[in-house]
Amino acid sequence: MQIPPARRSAALLLGLALASCSSHDTEFDPEKQLELYMTTATYLYQDGSLLRAQDQAVKALELDPENRPMRRMIGWIRLRMGGTEDLLIAERFFEDLYADGDKDAPVLLGLATAEERLGVVHDEAARAIASGERFTESPDPEKRAAELSEDARGYFDEAYKHYEQVLSGSTQANKALNGLQRVSALRGNYDQSLDWGRQLLEVCRAESEGWRRALETQELSETEEAVATESIRAVTDLEVETRLFSTSILHRLGRSGEALEHLGLAIECAPERADLYSRRAQLESEVGRYAEAVEDLDRFLRFSELDFEHPDVRKAYELRSFCEGRMAESALRTETEG
Repeated sequence: MQIPPARRSAALLLGLALASCSSHDTEFDPEKQLELYMTTATYLYQDGSLLRAQDQAVKALELDPENRPMRRMIGWIRLRMGGTEDLLIAERFFEDLYADGDKDAPVLLGLATAEERLGVVHDEAARAIASGERFTESPDPEKRAAELSEDARGYFDEAYKHYEQVLSGSTQANKALNGLQRVSALRGNYDQSLDWGRQLLEVCRAESEGWRRALETQELSETEEAVATESIRAVTDLEVETRLFSTSILHRLGRSGEALEHLGLAIECAPERADLYSRRAQLESEVGRYAEAVEDLDRFLRFSELDFEHPDVRKAYELRSFCEGRMAESALRTETEG
């Protein structure tokens, strides 16, 4: 007889000895106990106490193996834990939920995220074996690297499909677009990744404008105002990270001018974020804009809270000296020619 997906998932966690013993009190009320486990698991999860939250979720599944919220929670707990074994467990939970017909955004996003990260694990292993940096017991390392690379592509393809399914729904568009831009880049489709990034920036702009209008035109309670303010901050952070991601791709493609435009707009969003000036200075130095690079390096050093001996600070001073040297050479050449 085939075991239902829900019971396979519950058995997986129980097999890892993560569940506690159930109560056998004479006054035991399964419904009230289930509600208590679920409420406690949710609170602990939100508080970041992942293992304790998982323990409560597994107890809930002992009482109700079909319980979708707790199965989802265990999947997301394992994603947040992030080890390779955790990712495999998360994938199993989300796959079983999907097989049970649960295709809501949290499940699709969880499954896509697990597949994306497992793809990265396999891709990194393939590259390490191919370069000789990682030992393999396989008698044919080259063949093993090719197998892992193929597995990675399979994971990326599945992740892309599930992120697209999220996008076809009515919620979580920003997370789906973010995933699609990442996975497209991992698949080597850089122009496609940039296009998803552009769409994500449009969503960020619309969300930010909506929250700002609410702050300006509506009478909000203190709590509502705090939610709106935090939402604007989160959207702004996402816009900055999206622009940084696009900058990396554009730099890879040799499109430095467009990359600098993205960095400029990112700095407009977060003018006190030191690393943005450092990134822009590196690009400016590569295209010969040495004076602008020096100015940005000075801004980086002014805003940075890193110690003087930190590698990023040392690199900033080295790049500054390089740019000043090139500026001096250019001035001397101009003077000689004149």
